[in-house]
Amino acid sequence: MKKIQILLLAISLSLAGCYSDRDDLNPNANNPSVPEIPQETENQFISEDGEVYSTGLECSGNGNYNIDAENLLESLVIPDSLPAAFDLSENLPPVGDQGALGSCVSWATSYYLKSFQEKVESGLPYSEANIFSPSYIYNQITTDECGGTSIPETLALIEEQGVAALELFPYTDNECETQPDEAVIAAAEEARIADYKGLSGENMLAEMKTLITQQQPIVIGAVLSPEFGITDSFGLSAYREHAVNYEDATCHAMLVVGFDDDVNAFKVVNSWGEAWGDNGFVWIDYQAFENVGDTDASFRVINQAYVAYDL
Repeated sequence: MKKIQILLLAISLSLAGCYSDRDDLNPNANNPSVPEIPQETENQFISEDGEVYSTGLECSGNGNYNIDAENLLESLVIPDSLPAAFDLSENLPPVGDQGALGSCVSWATSYYLKSFQEKVESGLPYSEANIFSPSYIYNQITTDECGGTSIPETLALIEEQGVAALELFPYTDNECETQPDEAVIAAAEEARIADYKGLSGENMLAEMKTLITQQQPIVIGAVLSPEFGITDSFGLSAYREHAVNYEDATCHAMLVVGFDDDVNAFKVVNSWGEAWGDNGFVWIDYQAFENVGDTDASFRVINQAYVAYDL
């Protein structure tokens, strides 16, 4: 009997060693060349065909619209008439792909918005010298977590520091630990914003259309359900009215760059590459923006909207 007990004790000690969580038994532990990218479901969108895309916007995910009362857009003059369609996308940089990181906010703001602003101002063709890096702001905010970030926090840092061009601080989609040095930070000051404001959610369609006709794209936060990006009756990759199950939703930041009354939707650039959607774009139904103040609506997916003015 004693021999059996000793044998069982030896086996249990051996198994304990097999399940040890010691770092020296983990080949990836403390190895900066093997970054640990978080795979939380709140930072992922899974399409109907099973494709997985990264998101990364910090939000409640319940469809409620966030009003930034201390930094509200006011006194915007709405013209008596607005065009039936308007499109700013010709001045955007090439559609990009955020990859595995939860960096959608920095793609919407640093890469698309800031690059657009500098292109409109300079008129120069795009290159890595005047396309701005999502990693510059994202890495400073998220450090080594590689998780989600907020729109106002990102815009505040762009206002304070600016953004570095890709040639100075390349985007990497598998790590977020690299930080800019003093020279890169100094160069980024040339690409700051003057101010940013949140939209109140009132008279949303008219305000957004007015801003777009004034060459001002709008950064939005959206709750994504599995219906996001499905082809609609116009043949467009779109986000049309439906009853949203918020338990299956995730939050994502994008840039609104146009509108078209014929399809009753705003044109939005995404950060999942050109192979997704309509060459990287999606159309979000006007109703999504009209519903921001309607607590009874079942299609409440726009949870914040910001405009940022160039310095």
